[in-house]
Amino acid sequence: MKTNVLLLDTLRNMENLIYSAFSISGQQNRKLRIVYIEDFNWVTGANYLGVTPPNLGTGMQYAETQIKADYERAEKEIKRITSQYLLHNPRNIPFEYEVREYNRLEYVDELIEQEKDVVLMMSNYSSISESPGGIINYPNILDKVACPVLVIPDDRQYLRFNKVLYATAMHSEDLDAIKSMVELLACGSRLDLHVFHHCNNVDFDHRLKWVGFQTLVKNSLPEYTPEFYLSKGKDVEESIEAYVKMENPDVIVALKERKGFFEDIFSSSHTHELIRHFNKPVLVYHEDNLK
Repeated sequence: MKTNVLLLDTLRNMENLIYSAFSISGQQNRKLRIVYIEDFNWVTGANYLGVTPPNLGTGMQYAETQIKADYERAEKEIKRITSQYLLHNPRNIPFEYEVREYNRLEYVDELIEQEKDVVLMMSNYSSISESPGGIINYPNILDKVACPVLVIPDDRQYLRFNKVLYATAMHSEDLDAIKSMVELLACGSRLDLHVFHHCNNVDFDHRLKWVGFQTLVKNSLPEYTPEFYLSKGKDVEESIEAYVKMENPDVIVALKERKGFFEDIFSSSHTHELIRHFNKPVLVYHEDNLK
């Protein structure tokens, strides 16, 4: 059975995240693994604050104490929340959980090797950004893991993916990502699929490429009639924000590649800020996932 993995590193809004993970996994007929994981080698090294040990102060000591306290409470909280969810939602969703001290990137890599078909779910909020200093120096999971990543808002308990916005830079791998996305999210129903592309200058060659790309998408999904939107201008962030406000999609999907749409708008330095700004689920595919 295919696996969804909810990766947690904070008690913040844990109930919402676990409820969402159960809801999504039930819709997709996938088993759920809930993992509360903390890398204390990294925490105690002060890397998450961007400071070196000689500069540690009371703020750092408090943050480290709080992280350890949350870790010790995590298993009890997961048991409580899962029992509460299953009491009110008696669906047969296979699940397991664990609380572990480990490097989270290594954990995900090892899990992918074991399970093969994994979707990683994580909050659009990082516990590290709440610590004094607010600097996130932990390796960006969105950049590193070799599986799709679904970033979910932590302010709601149930999610359904009916209206989907796929943001593309028109690469051949987009076609595979779109088909994979439809298979993952459709869950037996028909998606309302929107395909968004942005460029600075729309010359004849670019328009011709855009028309050709639309044809390829339609041919790869004969049962769908996607809506296509071509945006132009200098500010890609402003363009997609306007489109998201206008269409209000349930989820934003993009392919993470070296020279792709995702790299343009969700660069490493802005990923978390933009995802929180939209406050929408964001599904990220990687080039390596599709080879």
